[in-house]
Amino acid sequence: MKVHYRKGIRGYSGTTEDAVYYYHPKLGISLARTYVKPKNEANTSRHTAIMKNLKMINPSAGFRLNFHDYHLAYNNHREYQHRPMLSWNNLYIKMMFAMQKALPDQVDLKTITRQQIMDQNLPCRTLKDAIEFGLLPPLEGYERWNNLI
Repeated sequence: MKVHYRKGIRGYSGTTEDAVYYYHPKLGISLARTYVKPKNEANTSRHTAIMKNLKMINPSAGFRLNFHDYHLAYNNHREYQHRPMLSWNNLYIKMMFAMQKALPDQVDLKTITRQQIMDQNLPCRTLKDAIEFGLLPPLEGYERWNNLI
């Protein structure tokens, strides 16, 4: 949710009892969200393991640059402007979870590795392959985003 301050405290960030406030420089706005303390449940630990594993894949610099370009094009596209993504990493995670949903017998995000992605020729090898497979929405000129993960 967008936040409007009366006294012009533009870059305020912090936490109150029930809300978190932060300034997003790329969007140029202050945002607020409700503070939710994570519960110690099986799904929380599973999600934590998945996120750690996705970080360990450590995509190449070219792959990240492709996602950065895609992120800018995605946010500037008229169809997706109502709900922009805040970073390229959000799109990367969205792609990986979509791949797990599309290929549940081949992909387990808790254990997936870069080597497995290359050996099994999974659609997340390149951003172009992911778009053609339907993991992310196509944008004009997506054929140029072909750097390997």
